[in-house]
Amino acid sequence: MVDNSIYAWTVPLGRIIAGFLVGVMLGIIGGWLAVIIYAMVGFPWSMEVQRNLYLIWIGTGAGAGAYSGWMNLNARKYLIFGLAFVVIAGGVAGAYLGLVYGSITDPTYLGKRYSIDSAIHFGAAIGGIITATVLGGFKHLLKLDN
Repeated sequence: MVDNSIYAWTVPLGRIIAGFLVGVMLGIIGGWLAVIIYAMVGFPWSMEVQRNLYLIWIGTGAGAGAYSGWMNLNARKYLIFGLAFVVIAGGVAGAYLGLVYGSITDPTYLGKRYSIDSAIHFGAAIGGIITATVLGGFKHLLKLDN
């Protein structure tokens, strides 16, 4: 990247926006997959287990989407997988924060329409993209891309 050019500002901004949008989409798909799988197996777990697994599915999808904006496939494999794990953990943490700070619903099961809170998806994407941006910035500053 050339210093003192417009690319020094637009490329990271583009990565942030793209990672956030893909993170939201994959977080929504992760939530749908969780609800579909629960319906297929007949909701065998308690409500707390179902809610935690639902949040983990959303956070995993959102973290993977957020990481896609900052991913560099030319890096060493352990660095790619290690950073992906950390960003996915940031997405899961963001999903839990979205649950805490979003509008609180008390569903009887996860299949009801009113029980799915959009703040969870946005929180997961925000947590993932913040983690990915911080790690991507450090990785770029430390020249760990090779």
